[in-house]
Amino acid sequence: MVIVWRPYLLRPDMPPEGMEIPSEYQDEMEDTHARLRKMAGTGGLPMVFSGRIPNSRLALEATEYANAQGRGNEFHRAVFNKLYGEGLNIGSWEVLKAAAAEAGIDGDKMQAEGAGDKYAALLEWKLAEAVTLGIKAVPTCVINGSHHVVGAQPYEVFKEAIAALDP
Repeated sequence: MVIVWRPYLLRPDMPPEGMEIPSEYQDEMEDTHARLRKMAGTGGLPMVFSGRIPNSRLALEATEYANAQGRGNEFHRAVFNKLYGEGLNIGSWEVLKAAAAEAGIDGDKMQAEGAGDKYAALLEWKLAEAVTLGIKAVPTCVINGSHHVVGAQPYEVFKEAIAALDP
């Protein structure tokens, strides 16, 4: 089985600086956050939820650069940890450069090359591809090109989805 990460902007209208999460929405999300913390905890992973939603476009463009360097999975893992393990703003070059260093990538070069249109254009193409795959939420795992597992699901859900595929 091959796993390929695809970008998706849940809120394409997000301001570049991100946004504060209204307190009433934070209260509504507490049950979901507790479930996600429990799931992460079974794997020994921290799960931090800050009061801000970052704009992820810069992180997604930087990921395309990391992919081009053959370090996409390592960078993705580091960025995920920066966001959910440490509660940091992945819309910041400082945070992304720290993630790059963890992934074995030159963060200054990533920033210099990421400032151009090359990775922005590639990201736009991949975002359009996500629409054609029927992705409307994050996370969404597309299995075998058509079967969708939507949301942060336990391992058993993936086992069942894979078992249900035609041989």
